[in-house]
Amino acid sequence: MFLYSCGGTYMIMKIQTLNRLNEKQLKKVSALLYACRDYEPLTLTPPLENHCFSPDIPCFYLLYENNELISFLSLFLPNRYEGEVMAFTHPMARQRGYFTRLWNEVLEQLDDYMEEMDLLFVTDGQSPDALAALEAMEGEYQYSEYIMEKGMDSSSPASAGDTELTLELVQPSDANLQLCTDIHEEIFCDGQSASEAFIREIFDTPASRTWLACEAGRRRPVGIFHLTEWEEGTYLSGFGVLPDAQGRGLGTRLLQAIPACLNPGHTRLTLQVSSLNEEACRLYQNQGFSISLRRDYYY
Repeated sequence: MFLYSCGGTYMIMKIQTLNRLNEKQLKKVSALLYACRDYEPLTLTPPLENHCFSPDIPCFYLLYENNELISFLSLFLPNRYEGEVMAFTHPMARQRGYFTRLWNEVLEQLDDYMEEMDLLFVTDGQSPDALAALEAMEGEYQYSEYIMEKGMDSSSPASAGDTELTLELVQPSDANLQLCTDIHEEIFCDGQSASEAFIREIFDTPASRTWLACEAGRRRPVGIFHLTEWEEGTYLSGFGVLPDAQGRGLGTRLLQAIPACLNPGHTRLTLQVSSLNEEACRLYQNQGFSISLRRDYYY
């Protein structure tokens, strides 16, 4: 906490560094986010729960001026090598160095990890002030993540005319865990342990189902995808075709077959794709998916 003079009036400023937010702090953060969204059409929602690989590292940074929350920064640190940063400053208090003070506090807290860690700043492109701050920091755009959506009719026999491609619902088992892990790894190359962890999480989620795509004449499945139901629709993840089966339109045929797998009332299909995956972006757009949200990442 420290005093400074502003137009002859002394102001009290303090910074809190926290591992978790209590109810009072959550209310103040919510009020700050509301003010920011009322000022410009922001779609970002910062993590408000601790997602840090070490309990000793604060992941929430709050800057107060005369007991009013002026600026808030949240860290997502799943491991010691990478992380994401989201920051929000009250619209009436921008360009006064508040974010810089919070960022310097982050650098001090993460000093032991910065040589190995890549921190990415996240925006949604809706805030000119955020883009100006990134430019002042010499932040370089890296890539974007898109949330894409499409309304689908589960009553439509989308795959009826494709007798060469069939879909098989996977029942969770040790053998199927290994099979799906191997297929996922061959497509996405995440690393065997990461691929197994992803498939295991899908199998352990009651609202999720895994499907394998089988093509006539091939002993192994040629593709895989997962559907997770939520209140407003169905989320598509892990969608892919084996490398040696690509280039023949199987991705398009597989997408066109998915409506037959949807349950009634869950026909809005949502997915996430990176701008770095240009081929996948084109595939989804060609099949009628539209971007509903975007996240831009700067380093």
